[in-house]
Amino acid sequence: MKHMEVKKSILSKFNNPFNKNTLRQIKKYKAIYFMMIPVVLYFVVFSYYPLILGIIQSLQKNKLLGTPEFTGISNYKEVLGDYQFHQAFQNSLTIGIGTQIISIILALVLSLGINEVRNKFAKASMETVTFIPYLLSWTVVGGMWVFVLSGNGLINNILSLIGGKSVQFLAEERYAQLIFILADTWKSIGYYSILLLAGIVSISPNLFEAAQIDGASREKQIRKIIVPQLVPTLKVIIMLGTMGLLRNFDQVFVMGNVAIMDKVRSLLLYIYTEGITQFKIGKATAAATMVLIATLVLASIVRKLIRYDDVY
Repeated sequence: MKHMEVKKSILSKFNNPFNKNTLRQIKKYKAIYFMMIPVVLYFVVFSYYPLILGIIQSLQKNKLLGTPEFTGISNYKEVLGDYQFHQAFQNSLTIGIGTQIISIILALVLSLGINEVRNKFAKASMETVTFIPYLLSWTVVGGMWVFVLSGNGLINNILSLIGGKSVQFLAEERYAQLIFILADTWKSIGYYSILLLAGIVSISPNLFEAAQIDGASREKQIRKIIVPQLVPTLKVIIMLGTMGLLRNFDQVFVMGNVAIMDKVRSLLLYIYTEGITQFKIGKATAAATMVLIATLVLASIVRKLIRYDDVY
């Protein structure tokens, strides 16, 4: 009998979420709820409304004049049958995954190295210098890399001085993806290293004191204490990277050219070309919706693979 009463009370709570206790809590913390209203409105107006509008447009054929024509999933079929979409998807994955792997490894090494610097001024200077590239826009970063790698750029000038042949780094497909990975790594490594340094600072000093008492060397402290304690931070970095894996646009727009476009064309550039240049709004929004779905699927897979929700 008691079991039935408990079950009924639990069911009543689920069936009536706005019970007296809930309303009492809302009334008690009404100031906090009022403060949340602008944030909720922001997401509704600038995120959810455009998302719903985009999904509706992906099911239509837009015209310059007249009302849009409902076409169902024909735009999705057209996108899936487009070779450039598949090419852009493959390029985005290759460049994105390559960038993430190299960036995380180098950021971990860099953060561990900076953490070992004992001079406060030198340490702060190194943190600032490594973080600056992340603050720069791709217009600046891309321009720097073009200046260094162009036919008459810095590297080719050095090669000519030592009697070497000029290399068209930005005009040959075999170098394209590697250059894009290196440029993106150079830009993002500072951000990741700062996150990892914050994780290192948050480690309890008691662990290091206990290790020193046990006679553990600094190298052993790094392997046995610092790196394992950075696992939660690394998981956050991996998830952030996964969410942005298919969203590379600025770099391709600035550094890309016709000679290498087949190797560096990204999904967002594909959407831009279809929607803005060719005014195929329905096809572009269908591609954007598919990118959103692919991002959610990738994030879910990575979340499970790295056991993101495990408690440490």
